[in-house]
Amino acid sequence: MIVMCRKMPEQLLFLETLLQRNADFYEQYQSVNAGYIGELRVDREWADIFLKQKHYLFYDYQLTNKANFTHQIDTLFICRSFILLIEVKHIVGRLDFEEQTHQFIRTKNDGTQNVYRNPIDQVERHRLLMETLLLQWGVELPVIPAIVVTTPSSHIATTPPQYLIFHVTGLRTKLQQLFEKYPPIITSNQLSYLKEQLLASYKRKPFVRLTIPPNTIMGALCPTCQPAIRMQHWRGKTFQCPCCEMRVNDAILKGLRDYKILVSDKITNSEFRQFFGIRDVKVAGNLLAQLNLERIGERKKREYMIPNEVTWNKL
Repeated sequence: MIVMCRKMPEQLLFLETLLQRNADFYEQYQSVNAGYIGELRVDREWADIFLKQKHYLFYDYQLTNKANFTHQIDTLFICRSFILLIEVKHIVGRLDFEEQTHQFIRTKNDGTQNVYRNPIDQVERHRLLMETLLLQWGVELPVIPAIVVTTPSSHIATTPPQYLIFHVTGLRTKLQQLFEKYPPIITSNQLSYLKEQLLASYKRKPFVRLTIPPNTIMGALCPTCQPAIRMQHWRGKTFQCPCCEMRVNDAILKGLRDYKILVSDKITNSEFRQFFGIRDVKVAGNLLAQLNLERIGERKKREYMIPNEVTWNKL
């Protein structure tokens, strides 16, 4: 049973929106997107596995320790026999997990190497915290860390024998082996209690936006030009592209949705004018009045809350 579904990471949505306005973050976007693709691949594998024993799945489970440091677990699986902590890696090449040096080395086909933080250290950190929590909650279960590789062409080379490191297609087999090794230890009621404790302990780290130079992300964007061209305010709701000369009436709606993702969920008249390149205060005020936005404050201190779906007020 899935207790916690996986959602698109806020960081990925931020970078995806930012790329339309600033191409300098393409590599960072690729890295975050690859991780998300890998996690979805593992989720699909779980969906194809039928388990008789009662169990719970938490996707993208997060909590903090006593020092207020975040633990982000890609997949958390609990059952009456054990707890499985999964770290997902979506990466191409030969993969070496060096136990002595605590390094994770990726070698590409051309021989070039990249050294990353070892995911074994990550899952070990999660395991130690989980064991501490189980002790506090009075639940006795073995906690098993695992690293799952999702790229078909990856070659899993050097691995410490005491850790589960395998390709995603082996998930079904590894689960079966674990069930054969670990018999049920706790009752169904205890498992339900553990689920509730995990839900109560869940704490997501607030997303912190990157600080981006304002002049690189401002403006209403042309919906047809690639790369996107910043449009100019023409008249009323209408913006015109200086390149293809297309005129559109919904550029502000899309622009405000982007502003909410990239900058803030609230905006002032001054910020509205600066972002969309509108010089006249009254014109900006009239446009804001025509939008379905909640208002906070009065006059110069007034702020407008940007909803998830921005629309024009119906006449």
